[in-house]
Amino acid sequence: MSLSVVATITAKPEFRADVRRALDQVIPPSRAEAACLHYELHITRDKPDSFVMIERWQDDAALERHMATPHFAALVAAIDGKVTGVDIVRLDPAA
Repeated sequence: MSLSVVATITAKPEFRADVRRALDQVIPPSRAEAACLHYELHITRDKPDSFVMIERWQDDAALERHMATPHFAALVAAIDGKVTGVDIVRLDPAA
């Protein structure tokens, strides 16, 4: 069963551009992963420091493999100390 993820990353205002760059860099290699069904970055309209990554993966194992990739590790390192929070919600299809 597929798995959706909504990841909200809130940048410290002074690091907004750095966080955005790091998020942009993780998109192409993530989309290239065989089990990635959807991977798209959004910006919250009324909160420009809040980025939302909407993802869909084939299954939980695919997400776990994604989180073990070098490009995901690079993202985590690049945003370290530059965000006020990261909230990850895993969603199962309702139907």
